Amino acid sequence: MIEQLRKKMKSLALLDAIIEQEWQYRYFSYNSNWSDSEEMGSLRDGCGGEWFLWISGELAGYKCLSPEDGLMSELQEVKASASGAFGSFITEPAFSMDQATCIWFLENSQWVKHGKPVNWLIDLKAIIGWEASDYQSWATEYYEREIDLEAVEKILSGEFNEELAKKLNPDIEMNELLAELPEIGINS
Repeated sequence: MIEQLRKKMKSLALLDAIIEQEWQYRYFSYNSNWSDSEEMGSLRDGCGGEWFLWISGELAGYKCLSPEDGLMSELQEVKASASGAFGSFITEPAFSMDQATCIWFLENSQWVKHGKPVNWLIDLKAIIGWEASDYQSWATEYYEREIDLEAVEKILSGEFNEELAKKLNPDIEMNELLAELPEIGINS
């Protein structure tokens, strides 16, 4: 399950990096070098909704803030009762851990979920199930341009080359994109 999450998040971050070269306007990002032993994926909708996916070895933590869905009331209790293995996830300032709609912990390939359901933001459960057509449909609307489905399919399957990048964004600055690939964790 962890490898599936990694692959999906890296692919979504790569797609967004190709389509939108300005990081602050991207929806998905991924940092495979968050620390020596940690990786981080994120989603930001530009309207206050966000989530962070922390991966360390076979552990994962997921924190979502969806203002429209409200805040979980038991946040402090959940953080206090979390296994010590999740300490750096729980205390990471970049994850804005003072508010959450939900927090999930992945241990032994099982999600332990706390908080409220998320309906107004694309949550991790939806992302895990996304196919190329889901991303293509979403990205066409979000970025307000046509997105080539075949190119999306190939990138989600692990393919990447300049031709695919140019199919998705004819104006791409390849040098800028290639400089971002190591952080995302993509081999060019």
